Amino acid sequence: MTGKNSILIVDDAKSNLLYLNHLLSGDYLIYTARNAKEAIERANNYRPDLILLDVVMPDISGYEIFEELKKSDRSKDIPIVFITGLSGIEDELKGLNIGADDYITKPFSDAVIKLRIRNQIKIVNQMRTLDKRYEQQTLMTSIAKCFLTDEHSDAICAKTLQLIGEFSNLSQILLFKSDDNGAVLTCKSEWINPNLNLGTRIDSKLELKEPMLSFIKGMSMRGEQCMHSDDPVFKEVLAPYRVSFQSCITAPIFIKGKIYAVLDFSREDEASEWSDSEINLACLVASIFSGVFEREAIEHDLNTVLKLKSELTVEKERAERNSRIKSEFLSRMSHEMRTPMNAIMGMTSLAQSTDDPAKRQKYLEEVKSASKNLLQFINDLLDISDIEKGALSFNPSRLSFSAMLKNIFDETEPLFKKKNLSFSADIDPSVPDILTGDEKRISQVISNLLSNAAKFTGNNGLIQLKAFILNTKNDMLTIQIEVSDNGIGISEDQKKHLFEVFEQVDGGIKRKTGGAGLGLYMSKSMVEMMGGMIWFESELGKGSKFAFTFTATR
Repeated sequence: MTGKNSILIVDDAKSNLLYLNHLLSGDYLIYTARNAKEAIERANNYRPDLILLDVVMPDISGYEIFEELKKSDRSKDIPIVFITGLSGIEDELKGLNIGADDYITKPFSDAVIKLRIRNQIKIVNQMRTLDKRYEQQTLMTSIAKCFLTDEHSDAICAKTLQLIGEFSNLSQILLFKSDDNGAVLTCKSEWINPNLNLGTRIDSKLELKEPMLSFIKGMSMRGEQCMHSDDPVFKEVLAPYRVSFQSCITAPIFIKGKIYAVLDFSREDEASEWSDSEINLACLVASIFSGVFEREAIEHDLNTVLKLKSELTVEKERAERNSRIKSEFLSRMSHEMRTPMNAIMGMTSLAQSTDDPAKRQKYLEEVKSASKNLLQFINDLLDISDIEKGALSFNPSRLSFSAMLKNIFDETEPLFKKKNLSFSADIDPSVPDILTGDEKRISQVISNLLSNAAKFTGNNGLIQLKAFILNTKNDMLTIQIEVSDNGIGISEDQKKHLFEVFEQVDGGIKRKTGGAGLGLYMSKSMVEMMGGMIWFESELGKGSKFAFTFTATR
């Protein structure tokens, strides 16, 4: 591309064409036509900046050619200057009245022709500059409207790149964003001319190495916004990084002195030079994106601070809650250990001080019961320790399901009688009596659930146990156990933490029930170890149903 303005000369006289071509070709790109057909075709094909049209033509007059040119959308806006040997004022007035931009009579004066043509071309260029500025203002208004919408930033970037690409008739625009240190950039948005058969560049990487990295960083210090491939110094540094098009404008965006993003505008025509307006537009767009990204960076930093603050608040609340729970647990543990120990010591002392065999036997029975409770509590603590270390044992063996349940019911019967609770057990006949499973762990879970049901159910309440086969696969059975009560139920807040260690539904100093709050945490760990799961349904004030599954073989 030469950068010269173009002129179409229409004259049937070959000598005139040669003369005007010789006079003007040093300053302008010249096209010629010797008849109306050639004039109209070349005006539409080449779209010159100015047409010099002879009035007297062999086929139709210059005035008629003028009218034909003004009918075509491709040539109607091209200024036309009549050139003619007709010197009458009427002819000149006719030409100017139909819309000619000027009228030059023969014989020609070199200086006059050059001056008049220069003035016409100057007007053309000024009008184009004004049109370009208006178009750029319209473009910037459209871009501003994009950034005022509620769309996601990625969609806004893509739409903005499309507006710029179509306006400037580019081949491709890419937006790269950098990682934390600015050395590696990733393509996050793109516009590719739909007329080109190009693959997407989204997520492609661009690693800035020396001397490119230093060159771009130096731009910030030098106050430069854009660099382009017409600059020999930049072109030498840039060439190794180009993937598709060598003709480009590159605009790095700096946030807090670091490379935050890079805008890359490119076209396939390597011969054409980048105009000042194109370079200025690229710099202006980069400035807009810079403002957007700076706000984005500030919001990111703010969100990071808020997130950190929120996390610290959560951690503080969790630490305070854990501290409270552990304090309550230690209080419960002290109570659960001292209560049976006091009973053992007190009943032992009474047994030693009496000579009545019946009383001595009664006291010793109380010692035995308290000792069993204390031993169970110690065993629970040891199991908790094993769970925390991941060393909880699993020992399957042959067992009688009915005998195991009878032992559990015998142990929990005193709890039921103490509160006059009604208890029923519904064992599906399809459950085999002889199974292979971990009797100790199954018993512990069922005992925990029955014990909890008794603790949290009021006097004269109801407790039910159900057992049935959930599914069968060869000799492997999945058995489901359900324990239901009509007790106090569980609140929504308590449900969130019910299976956590040290938790208890009515934990605290004023709790009405005993226990250290280990049962459900232990039960969950044991059930999962046996390949099952545990869950519950509860409504405050209306009771609860706990259920679990475990696997066993026939």
